[in-house]
Amino acid sequence: MVPPKTHPKWAALLQGRFDYKFNNAAASMLIYQLKTDVKKDGSAASLEKAIDTMHAFFTKYARMLTADIGIIFN
Repeated sequence: MVPPKTHPKWAALLQGRFDYKFNNAAASMLIYQLKTDVKKDGSAASLEKAIDTMHAFFTKYARMLTADIGIIFN
């Protein structure tokens, strides 16, 4: 199950406070791009938009990302 957007690990991943090497290449590329976007524009709105994007991706591909979700959020 994908945790809610309010889970602190979403922001930690995007702000570089929690580092994780994804097993899925698409997830890895998405996170890299979103981290870059958040770093360029450190506003709360930018972070929220990035979390929305990442959460939607993880929700859509939850079955492929089950192992990563389990490691990150547990």
